[in-house]
Amino acid sequence: MILRPTVHHPNDVTIKYLIDVMPEKLHHRLGLPGKFVKNFPPNIIKRDGSEREMDWLMLVEPDNVTLFEKILINVEFQSSLVDEDKIEVFADYKDYAKTYYGLPVLTVVVITNGYENSKKEYIRVTSDIFKPFYIHMDETEVIERLNNIKNNIDNLSDDEAIDMVLLPMFASKKQACHVTEELVKLFRKNKSIIGIFRNDIAFALSIMVKKYFDLTDKGKELLKMMEREVINNRLREVIDFEIDYERKALRKELKEKDEELTKKNNELSKKDSELTKKNNENKKLKAILNQHNIDF
Repeated sequence: MILRPTVHHPNDVTIKYLIDVMPEKLHHRLGLPGKFVKNFPPNIIKRDGSEREMDWLMLVEPDNVTLFEKILINVEFQSSLVDEDKIEVFADYKDYAKTYYGLPVLTVVVITNGYENSKKEYIRVTSDIFKPFYIHMDETEVIERLNNIKNNIDNLSDDEAIDMVLLPMFASKKQACHVTEELVKLFRKNKSIIGIFRNDIAFALSIMVKKYFDLTDKGKELLKMMEREVINNRLREVIDFEIDYERKALRKELKEKDEELTKKNNELSKKDSELTKKNNENKKLKAILNQHNIDF
C-alpha cells in the first residue's frame, strides 16, 4: 500500500511514512511488545456514521518474553499534550478495534511535547479505566542517543538508523536545529546503512530538515548532502508533504522572480519619468529659443 497522508504536519507525515515502509523496524525501535505481524486498516466508523483514523493499528503475536497472547496495538503519535477530549478519542479507538476484531488492544501514545501535563487515564465508569502507555524522551535521552549514533557511526544498527529520524521530533525547540544538522552530517559520514533502507531514512530525515530549516541556505545545504538517496527513494513522488514543499519552493522562486520583475519595472518607470521630464524641459527650451528667433 502506498501512503497518501491526509495531514501535512512534518512529524505526522514522517511517522506515517515510516509506518508504511518499515513497520517492523519501527515496532522494534519503539520497544513495543510481541512480534510484529502486519498493519491493520486504521479507519474506524463511529456509531453516528462519521469516520475517524487511527495513526497506527498493528497485529502482534506472542514472543513468550514480552507478550504471551495475540493482540492489537494502537499507536498514536502526539506533538502536543493529550487533553481530556483526546484521551477519550483514544479510548474510543480501543473500544472499536476490540469490538471489530475481537482481540485485546494495547494503546500506546508516543508524545514529543507536553507529556508532563497530559491526561494519563480516562474513566468512563469506575469499572472501566483506560490507561494508555506513554513513550516520551527528555533532552538528556535525546543527547545520549545522539552521542550513541556518533560513537557507532561506522556500524549503526537499524534502531540507531531509525533514531536519526526520531530524534529531531523529540528534540526541544532550542535543540532541534542543532540535532537535525548533526544527524544529516552523521548520515553523510555513515556507510553501513545501505540499499532501500538508506534511501528511506534519508527521505524521512529530509522532511525533518525541511521542517526546521525550510528554504534557507542551510536547509538547501543539508538536503544536498542526502540528495542522491532522496532522489532514489521509491515513494518520494507520492508523499503529499514533499509535493507541498516543492510547490512552496516553486512559489518562492516565482515570488522572487516577480519581485525582480517589479524592481525592473520600477527602474524602467523611473527612467521613463526622467526621459519624460527631459523631453518637457527640451520643449520648454525650444519654445524659449523660438520666441527669441534663435536657431538650434
